[in-house]
Amino acid sequence: MLDFFQNTALFAVLLFLNSSSSETENFEYCVYDDEVFQQNCHPDPNFTYSTDPEYLDSFPEIKIRVHLWGFNQDDGSSEDKLTEDKIHESLKLLNSAFKNMKVCFELDGFDLINDSELYWTNYYKFGNKIRSGDFTRDNALNIYIPYKFTNNNDKLRGGKMSNNRMTVNMLNYNTGILVHEVGHIFGLMHTHSGYTSQHCERVTRDENDPNYNAKCAGDRVTDTNAMPKLYGKFHKINENCEYIGDATDCEGTPYTLEKSDIQNFMAYTQHSCRAVFTTGQKIRAREYIANQKPLQEMIMK
Repeated sequence: MLDFFQNTALFAVLLFLNSSSSETENFEYCVYDDEVFQQNCHPDPNFTYSTDPEYLDSFPEIKIRVHLWGFNQDDGSSEDKLTEDKIHESLKLLNSAFKNMKVCFELDGFDLINDSELYWTNYYKFGNKIRSGDFTRDNALNIYIPYKFTNNNDKLRGGKMSNNRMTVNMLNYNTGILVHEVGHIFGLMHTHSGYTSQHCERVTRDENDPNYNAKCAGDRVTDTNAMPKLYGKFHKINENCEYIGDATDCEGTPYTLEKSDIQNFMAYTQHSCRAVFTTGQKIRAREYIANQKPLQEMIMK
């Protein structure tokens, strides 16, 4: 997933606690009979869609290896160099955000690369050079931290590059963009996914309602409400992180957003509000990790 201050739903942006993915999103949406949505909704059998805290607590704690990469100019200089202290800040943030998911991040190592092109370049050129060079540690989550990307007037912040590679720029080594992108690595989608689709996620959370489709539309998590992408509409969020807008889903039903929806790590909302994952997101992430070999290989035995 790519992340911009301005652009389409391919891009993700957030900050976290004042200190506080790149592949294109091609989500498959359910094809519905317009009269009976639920009958043609086929949830993914790899997920339970549970929101049970006791089930979440049944997962064992896992430790993920992390390898960080910093980039300087050819002569070794940098306007904002990645240091060991900054690396520890990054890991501290991740461990705080994922603690209740029972996921811990441990440093496998870090490298500083002197390469002016990787230091500040186009995101796609950066990704191509990373993939073609010796810049990946197997069995670890590789986090690349260049100075900046030139895309969108230097406003691109980072993205998920593959199952074990992601990047954020140096402005965000210790912000919630790290949490958001690792969320994508763990299989989580934007909470507003497909909100403009003909078969968008419906507002209802009544499973007996024929419009109910939370298990196969949107982010496929049933305890995150259906919601629009709110980037560029921050005036619809008040200082208490409460939604005060009047947007509707694709059926014309007004969204019913709670404060926790505005605070969600995987949402596009006020940066200062981002602070939480739901129980359903945590469970989906743990189930995703359990079924993905590249992620299993990152786990320390």
